[in-house]
Amino acid sequence: MPEELAAKIRNGQIRINSQEKLHKTFNLNISEFALLEQLKTKWHFSDYSETVLYCIWLASVEDGIETV
Repeated sequence: MPEELAAKIRNGQIRINSQEKLHKTFNLNISEFALLEQLKTKWHFSDYSETVLYCIWLASVEDGIETV
């Protein structure tokens, strides 16, 4: 399932469709940022927005809130 989700995000099949943009500052310690960087590299995401989107969707799917 993570592979399928990552592919859909990379291909633009899952994205945030909104007229409004939200800018939020995240406070991450260096270890958390390193984990985010590892996920970005592993799944070949183009930026951190895709990486965070992947994390949110994966958690949502695993919790039964969303489906892929």
